[in-house]
Amino acid sequence: MNELLTMSAVDIAKKIKNREISPVEVMEVHLARMEEVNPKINAVVVPRFDEARKEAKEAEKLLAKTKKPKLPPFFGVPCTIKDTYAMAGLPWAGGLWKRRGLIPDFDATVVERVRQAGAIIMGKTNVPEAAMWVESYNHVYGRTKNPYDLSRGVGGSSGGEGAIIASGASPFGIGSDVGGSIRYPAAFNGIPAHKPTGGRVSGYGHWPEAKGPIARYNTYGPMARRVADLAPLLKLLQGPDGKDPIVEDHGFISPAKVRKKDLKVFYFESNGMARVNADVRRAVDMCAGALHAQGLPVEYWRPRGIKRSLEIWQAGMSRNPHPFVNILGDGEAVSLMEETVNFLLRRGKITLPALAVALIERPGQLLSGRNRKLLALADDLRQRIEERLGDNGVLICPVFSTPAPRHGFVWADLLGIGYSGLINIMGFPSTVMPVYYNKKGLPVSVQIVAGRWNDHVSLCVAAIVEKIFGGWKPPEHVG
Repeated sequence: MNELLTMSAVDIAKKIKNREISPVEVMEVHLARMEEVNPKINAVVVPRFDEARKEAKEAEKLLAKTKKPKLPPFFGVPCTIKDTYAMAGLPWAGGLWKRRGLIPDFDATVVERVRQAGAIIMGKTNVPEAAMWVESYNHVYGRTKNPYDLSRGVGGSSGGEGAIIASGASPFGIGSDVGGSIRYPAAFNGIPAHKPTGGRVSGYGHWPEAKGPIARYNTYGPMARRVADLAPLLKLLQGPDGKDPIVEDHGFISPAKVRKKDLKVFYFESNGMARVNADVRRAVDMCAGALHAQGLPVEYWRPRGIKRSLEIWQAGMSRNPHPFVNILGDGEAVSLMEETVNFLLRRGKITLPALAVALIERPGQLLSGRNRKLLALADDLRQRIEERLGDNGVLICPVFSTPAPRHGFVWADLLGIGYSGLINIMGFPSTVMPVYYNKKGLPVSVQIVAGRWNDHVSLCVAAIVEKIFGGWKPPEHVG
């Protein structure tokens, strides 16, 4: 494999600025890889290859007449963007059949900031229908497959991003996460990724739009081949844009400023509700053991009440002011009875997971008293965890119950959604890291959670974990 397909975006940008490689060369290597693997994995569903080649040539001309310090941080680096983000002139379906012809005339804030940083977008990537499932398939673009095993899923909802980055065809991408949608794809595809603190990055131009009480649950963050890219990407993505009212400015602290001797680590392998398979349990234990061997204080701790993780996430999501039946109709409620009949007769354009989410949403909203108690428990959990972690602690735990499940088999471990969903309700940042590859060649990952606004701490520990275990390893043969 060409060395450029395994390098970090930061290193690629450095080589471009030093004129060791050209933006055109970098682009052609990545597009060639994409054209090789994408027919097998179906990750990039809205290509803009011609435009990307043109922009790479323009970057090369600019490079020839510009001094290095004046260039933006990711100048000439290729990347991809999740299809839930608006990008002027490109389809913006978000996996929904009714939106398949929608073309926006503006860029989402994260797209705008990626472009301002000098990166060149090669295309948009696949998602589940309306971005609300743990596997990425829909009636608009079909199913995305795992580059390590085509019979397995890539996670959702940023599944296309996870797959194309893991295959080596994209140095980085931008995902979004309301219950694990950055972290499942990162874990199932074995790449580093970061779900920021709620309210750190603008969601303007993202669909479905998160408003009201759930606005802080939905977060927007980077996915990449190497941990070294996550902090610089977060730095350029974060902060108010004057369009998303919940975004706060807490500044940026580099993970490099964290003193290793001040770190403390807590971990648990199971929340007591969702079973965890031996691979995931081993990954958590290996990670904790390796950090202990580095001289860090490591302590087993399963916070009291965390057994109700999934229930807490469901209670939080019940506060969504936009009913999912309206989201499926892109603003106009669909008839669940009619769509269920259409599904059974195999003539519908709404997937089973999307129908299931819509069917169970209303009963969950009716349990208002129970939901209030669960959210009070979440507030108590948040307070106790932050007190224990302080400003220099992390909590290491599973992302999901298993590594990448076979297509359609995620239902068997559905309780595992609670591991990631709870983190959104509490607003914590979380960095996902691959630890090892199991006997079937599948990546097995963990998430590293820190207190609110301490994104730099989880990113620092993730860098240590990558150094110990090696991080992402590209698949030898896709398919």
